[in-house]
Amino acid sequence: MKLKKKHTNQNFEIVDSIGKYMDDDIQRIIEGKQLELGDRELPPFDEYRIYKNIQEEKRKNRRIRMPLFFKWAVACIIVLFAVGAGYNFYQSRCEANLVYREVCAVRGEKLLVLLPDGSRVWLNADSKLTYPEQFAKYNRDVTLEGEAYFEIAKNKKSPFQVFAENVKIQVTGTCFNVKAYPSDKVIKTTLDEGSINIGHIRSRRPMQQIFPGQTAVYEKRSNVIKIKTDRYHDDASSWKGNQLTFRNASLKEVLTTLQRHFDIEIAVKNEKIASFTYNFVCKGNDLNYVLEVMQSITPVSFKKISEYTYTVE
Repeated sequence: MKLKKKHTNQNFEIVDSIGKYMDDDIQRIIEGKQLELGDRELPPFDEYRIYKNIQEEKRKNRRIRMPLFFKWAVACIIVLFAVGAGYNFYQSRCEANLVYREVCAVRGEKLLVLLPDGSRVWLNADSKLTYPEQFAKYNRDVTLEGEAYFEIAKNKKSPFQVFAENVKIQVTGTCFNVKAYPSDKVIKTTLDEGSINIGHIRSRRPMQQIFPGQTAVYEKRSNVIKIKTDRYHDDASSWKGNQLTFRNASLKEVLTTLQRHFDIEIAVKNEKIASFTYNFVCKGNDLNYVLEVMQSITPVSFKKISEYTYTVE
């Protein structure tokens, strides 16, 4: 009898210990915290396999006496998985019900956007940023159409992701510029500080890492991302300071930038001038001065038709 009583006491000590751990785990789940598993991983919970194993033992031994502490342990596991599944369902429902905002910088203006996590985004002209009013617990996702400069608040537990057409850019805290206008043939991502990972949204290949001073160029037609060291990497974000920078830029590229920056229309009257390229840097607060610079570099002539309309030939 003493042996049986000692065994029973041991059972209750084990059950009490399991109960304490279970209470702590449930409380952490309720508070939205992760379970402290150390280096362990939760094995997949296969109810049918456990049931079949018990049935097999019963068939072999006819009668099987399950110790009390084992019954409690199984009950604890089932409850923990049930609570965990409920919490995960709650989290997924919360993420599914996120309310999104769209911020648009129209042609001729720039905006500074403060995100819910404290990150800052400078939005260039003719661009749109979509983001949730409150980020999800384990990720911070935004969508960009156009150009923006990102200064991301550090949070290793919640990666920040930028989706621009077919490109995904992942960071934890860094500064970088993304140029992703729908009409452009490429998407350019230039890194100033920290490091970022970039890849194709639907590709299973590992994402490529970019370091400061490098630019990742995604070619839309070929779905290929090429990373290169860029000696002019500071030019990518010069627009933040209202500066226009062109390096071996075609006439079409320059005119597109001017139309976005000054909210104007420029019609090309002579297709022969389309082959001209430009290298210059100037302030972006005086359209007439910019046009004069272009006329001094190449034999082109701009004519003002109305307040917002010009021609070039």
